[in-house]
Amino acid sequence: MHNVGESYSRNKEFQEKFNREKIIQELVKAPQPIIFDVGAHFGESVTFLKKAFPNSFLYSFEPDPDSFSVLTSSVIEKSQCFNIALSDVDGTACFYRNSISHTNSLHKVNTNSKDSIGIANATESGDLSFFEGFNHEIDVPTVRLDTFASQHAIVSIDLLKIDVQGAECSVLKGGANILEKTKAIILEISFFDYYEKQTNFMDVEKIIHPLGFRLFTISEISNNPMNGRTDWVEVIYINTTL
Repeated sequence: MHNVGESYSRNKEFQEKFNREKIIQELVKAPQPIIFDVGAHFGESVTFLKKAFPNSFLYSFEPDPDSFSVLTSSVIEKSQCFNIALSDVDGTACFYRNSISHTNSLHKVNTNSKDSIGIANATESGDLSFFEGFNHEIDVPTVRLDTFASQHAIVSIDLLKIDVQGAECSVLKGGANILEKTKAIILEISFFDYYEKQTNFMDVEKIIHPLGFRLFTISEISNNPMNGRTDWVEVIYINTTL
């Protein structure tokens, strides 16, 4: 509560010493870290990760063909891109494309969402054309994290970043073996009803907690200005067994 304890002064001191990039750099100390960027979109995270870890070996994954085309233009030294979705099965899956490309997902957008500002405004105004920009289906290849690691002779991962719009647990379920040799995980946990399927801490930790992962920090929070709830958080887990 406000004015109780020392959280205000401690947080102020924290903000003077740390930011998201510094925290991640403190956790990943390998001179040439192996980094997986799952859900790379246009390469925004490629730029961030290569700036933070110039000597890293970076593997980026983006299933959407149009986004992948943009992503490949950002390929730099020691960086590879793969036009696949990491999931819990080796095969194919239905992928849902939206007019706002960073919301593309293996899960449908919930067009009855109460938390989406855009959907709420379109519903209130009766703008039915707005909804034509959601859930266009294509098939994409899917590969399990363990399968990919085996195929590419990867025995450990220093940093696993997952941003796949609600399908994070599917990525984790497909990587039970390599996760045992993964040092840190960054992923989003979405609480809002933008997709037909939400994630939560319980589902994530049910997969990774037995492998030794423990929450290190909540590195980003996205709060909803329409209804006051928290839409999603970015969290960082570390493997306490390594």
